[in-house]
Amino acid sequence: MKLLFKISLFFLLSFFSFQTSLCHNNSDETKHKKDTVSALVINPKNPLYANLSNLSGNEIINLIDSLLDEKNLPQNLIKEINDYAESRLLEHDFYVSLTNYYEDSPIPSNSMYGKWDTKNILPYDESITKNDSSLTLTLVDTSNFCNFVAPIQDPVVTSNFGWRDGRNHNGIDLDLQVWDPVAASFDGMVRIALHHPNYGRVVVIRHYNGLETLYAHLHRLKVKTGDIVEAGQIIGLGGSSGRSTGSHLHFEVRFKGKPLNPKHLISFKKNTLISDSLELTKRKYSYTALPLGIEYHTIARGDFMYKIASRYGISVDELCSLNGINRNKVLIVGRKLRIK
Repeated sequence: MKLLFKISLFFLLSFFSFQTSLCHNNSDETKHKKDTVSALVINPKNPLYANLSNLSGNEIINLIDSLLDEKNLPQNLIKEINDYAESRLLEHDFYVSLTNYYEDSPIPSNSMYGKWDTKNILPYDESITKNDSSLTLTLVDTSNFCNFVAPIQDPVVTSNFGWRDGRNHNGIDLDLQVWDPVAASFDGMVRIALHHPNYGRVVVIRHYNGLETLYAHLHRLKVKTGDIVEAGQIIGLGGSSGRSTGSHLHFEVRFKGKPLNPKHLISFKKNTLISDSLELTKRKYSYTALPLGIEYHTIARGDFMYKIASRYGISVDELCSLNGINRNKVLIVGRKLRIK
């Protein structure tokens, strides 16, 4: 937060300096003041407007300068500055921030979900997704030390996302030993930390980037509901609790309750994110997740697995692995397949 605030101030001070120089060449001091206030995205309905609209450009600069010396910064003014700075910096590709990192609510991504349920793992209904079409999530914000850490070190995938044993497997299974540490993948807040009949000891974390991650079959819980966690923080120890045939981590990634294939975000061979940003497209009952900056093939009529794989010089097995699908997957015209 402080780092973004300093970036915001640098950007704003440059902008205000420019505005102030204009002021000396413009006799209409009132117009200048209102332009400066408008730059802060403060409208007349905002309680700050009356105070700031009476200040000159230099006085506003001095006010912002003085904020750096305050122990308790005025949250409403900081939000106005952050909102303005983010919109301007994003517009010019100078800065990328997490989708909902700077919300007023202490609950991560609260504007997206509108519900904070600490008892039910999947409390969401279709109403929170019905108006979605497509959106982009910024997964990490390295400028503000919001990073990604893989849930376990040196993971071996033992079961993939998708259809399994007559029903959908909504996550990915990673091999581990009892007592192996399990880490939070992104910064966020623990929504669930309890024992479940099927998931066993399970942790669900709501993240500032809009996602929720689930860590199941744990032997021990190391966090409780409401804890704020950072990426890489140990949230539990591996085990085989619940409906499990052996020690492993069942790991899920969800958006608004809809499961996403973790392999569409994470390269488990490298234990890194595939891309810093994720494009989500709403389907009837799910979302298609595509990491940005990656090469894709758009399925056309007459395409089949071997034809697509041959075109890009990869094997069918590689094509299936990249997309978390099997050879018998029905290809839908217009959908995309990752090929690199």
